[in-house]
Amino acid sequence: MNFNFYHTLTSLALLASTSVAGAIDPCGFAGSHSKGTVVKENSIENIGNGFNYELWQNNNSKGYMTVFGGEENCAFKAHWENSGDFIARVGYFWGKEGTSPKYAELDGDIHAEYKFTKSGTSNDYSFVGIYGWTKKPNTVEFYIVDDSFNRMTTPWNTEYVGKVTVDGATYNIYSGKRDLAPSIYDYSDFTQVFSIRQGGTRQCGHISITEHFKAWEKLGIKLGELYDCKFFIETGGYQGDIDFKYANMWIGDEDGPTPVEPREPFKELTIPGIVEAEDYDKGGQNVAYYDTDKPNRDSLYRNDRVDIVESPTGYAIGYTMAGEWTEYTVNVEETADYDIEVYMSNGGSDPVFDLSIDGDSVTSFTCKSQGDWDTYAAAMQTVRLTEGEHVLRLTVGKSYSNIDYMKFSKPTPDSHMTPAANEVVVMPNPASEFIEVKGNDIVLIELYDMLGNKIISTEHSRLDVTMLSDNTYLLRIETSDSVITRKVTIKK
Repeated sequence: MNFNFYHTLTSLALLASTSVAGAIDPCGFAGSHSKGTVVKENSIENIGNGFNYELWQNNNSKGYMTVFGGEENCAFKAHWENSGDFIARVGYFWGKEGTSPKYAELDGDIHAEYKFTKSGTSNDYSFVGIYGWTKKPNTVEFYIVDDSFNRMTTPWNTEYVGKVTVDGATYNIYSGKRDLAPSIYDYSDFTQVFSIRQGGTRQCGHISITEHFKAWEKLGIKLGELYDCKFFIETGGYQGDIDFKYANMWIGDEDGPTPVEPREPFKELTIPGIVEAEDYDKGGQNVAYYDTDKPNRDSLYRNDRVDIVESPTGYAIGYTMAGEWTEYTVNVEETADYDIEVYMSNGGSDPVFDLSIDGDSVTSFTCKSQGDWDTYAAAMQTVRLTEGEHVLRLTVGKSYSNIDYMKFSKPTPDSHMTPAANEVVVMPNPASEFIEVKGNDIVLIELYDMLGNKIISTEHSRLDVTMLSDNTYLLRIETSDSVITRKVTIKK
């Protein structure tokens, strides 16, 4: 997935709209156009400021559009003259190739503000407002219609399915199916959906585009990944003109675009050491993290989309869904093998997390569920890391898995060097129910987790481990004249 493309798109849109989004009353706009570019041929082109234009006319005759770009954002003019079906539009474009975000995955809602004038006539139909498509497998052609040259009634081949009240008006919602009709895939089957403004048309105002998306999906119209979303005029013929004197679109809230946060470490993270899950990099959605829902459920520690919860050690990442990820810029002090312990929980099933380094998949971590989300257990793997700066990515392998932190440490060698150590036998290893230690003059046996927490202390030679979770532990065996260590693995 090309995450940087989405971040760049949002950045360009921010640059294109920061100076005006939410800062003016579009209906009071009295500016004039600068010199634009006249487009006469059917085409789709980037206008270089985070937006894209499209001109399409059935009869390639005297119709054209003029695009402006720059500080004028999505503003454009259009003229049609016996052009048959005529469409001119400017706005966001993600394209049909590769993967693009769904509207709920954007770092904010899509908003639009506009003011236009129009003259002339249209044939059988005309629509003015917002138009776009979503991609396979949910190919949808969508319209938000604020004005028309002739009528605001039920669109052809659709039926009324509901309504939504937004931006000071009620919009009737109509939907229908098209079979092997012209689409972004040449000819294909797709769904059409219309929101038609009631109570009179308008030529200026604010459109909360995402609110229409939400209303359609509540009615069972499932949207796919975004292809485009643009201001538009579509008309069936005759002759006319339209002039979007002001048109701006942005991703954020009603007051303006979501600020773009540069990619950088949230904290200085060094290996060996502890990497807290909540200390993922700055940079936002699809850059430093990927989170499938926008709300931050508990609004703890950081103010973005990642859901952070309280844990026994402070904070953890929770309310996760499979496929979500967070990234961490770390500095590895020296090339070596490192034990990585990941502390996690899942109240419903065994938690799973995957680790990649600099884009390469490395390993997975899982441990036995402790039956609730507040009791964390550790899983450990040994991975070789090279000296220098690296980016770690933790990806949720199983939904509803919490992660508290990762501990990186150099492996502790077993004590095999002394004669006393050679006389001590630990079996079985791995173990599932018990560990038995055999040797001469054993005084005390202690079992520690890899953070150094004592779990068992006994003078007996047999240790019951049925209550321990799958992990690696450190066995400390004290004899009359030495201390011996062994690593043991619990695997049920």
